[in-house]
Amino acid sequence: MTTIPEVYFGSNISGLPSMFANMSTKLDKIIELLDLSTIKKKDKVAVKMHLGFNEGYQTVPVFFVRRVVEAIKKQGGVPFVTDNPTAVYNAAYRGYTQETCGCPIIPIAGVKDGYVTKKEVDFAGIESLDAAGALLDADAIVNLSHSKGHGSCGYGGAFKNIALGGYSGPTRWQTIHGIVERDSYFDAEKMTKEHLEKLKKACPRNAPSWDNKKKKASLNFYDCDQCHGGEQLCVKADDGKTGWSVNPENFDSFQELMAVAAKIILDSFDAAKIFHLNFLIDITPFCDCYGMAMPAVIDDIGIVGSKDIVAADVASLDLIAEQGLNESIIKKIPEKYMRVNPDLSAKLHPWQLIHGPIKDPYKVAKYGEARGMGSSKYKLIEVLSAEETAAMEPPKHTFESGPSFF
Repeated sequence: MTTIPEVYFGSNISGLPSMFANMSTKLDKIIELLDLSTIKKKDKVAVKMHLGFNEGYQTVPVFFVRRVVEAIKKQGGVPFVTDNPTAVYNAAYRGYTQETCGCPIIPIAGVKDGYVTKKEVDFAGIESLDAAGALLDADAIVNLSHSKGHGSCGYGGAFKNIALGGYSGPTRWQTIHGIVERDSYFDAEKMTKEHLEKLKKACPRNAPSWDNKKKKASLNFYDCDQCHGGEQLCVKADDGKTGWSVNPENFDSFQELMAVAAKIILDSFDAAKIFHLNFLIDITPFCDCYGMAMPAVIDDIGIVGSKDIVAADVASLDLIAEQGLNESIIKKIPEKYMRVNPDLSAKLHPWQLIHGPIKDPYKVAKYGEARGMGSSKYKLIEVLSAEETAAMEPPKHTFESGPSFF
């Protein structure tokens, strides 16, 4: 009989305005339930996270990162925070330093992004991926993710954090992101720059693009919202000349390769030493790598923790679906920034309402489940719920009336 994985959830809603009921205490409880005792003394523990980019500060707050680091240290582990070299190099601008995190911050594939281990794959003609060496050097991993939207797949969470973030730049950007071009969606011999400009002009997102150097046309899949299920304006503009089409297969290939890439990383660790934490706060429409501040299009929800990556992401997506879009924010965002489905009551996930119906945010988890990485059926266990903490006797409030330093 298959065991249903447990997913621990700490809501941002507290029953009382007191520290014992807030998110930091809930994180501590989730970590306790995840049971870090499998981390042995001197185990090197990778805390894989996205440290942001340029002015993109809406990542997991360092306040929480330090609590995770301290919990690892209590087990005798030796933690290090890790991400791509650029994010590491300028992490201090967004508050992440060795002093604030409580541990070193190390480039995931070395300072020149070349410390990698070639991993063989057999997917759509791809033979290998360059996995990040510093990540694979670790004995255990805490997959510390910021849940947000993503243009290529609808959602970025636990899978994306290691499927893209666990590899060198060329693998991440050229190979994994480039997989969307696997299946032909137009006749390149019949395409001209002038004809492509017609398609681009017809598209509200300017998603069709022309590479002057390569003299090649392509669709920017990240920006394409598939006209939100209506008439495909770029297809209409093509008028059959090149057979230009917007196919689910191209979008799905990115999600499937993410599952393949994530499995390679996780298979490199003892299953008992893998932990997933998703922070559903500051939930922005696009990826953290945008390098800019963005409106939070979904209100804060809380923290999700599990030993099962599939369950962690599916539970996070279910909670986001239950929360729904913040319509008052959505209505203020100009179409040039982000188009949203005109029918917000459509039976679509909030990320599909933003990024288009073909970008099913559950797909990567489904591909992962098919590969034996976990279960989409889970048991959600809320820790220190508002109802529970509201019924507790709170400790006496303390205020900073003087220099107590405690």
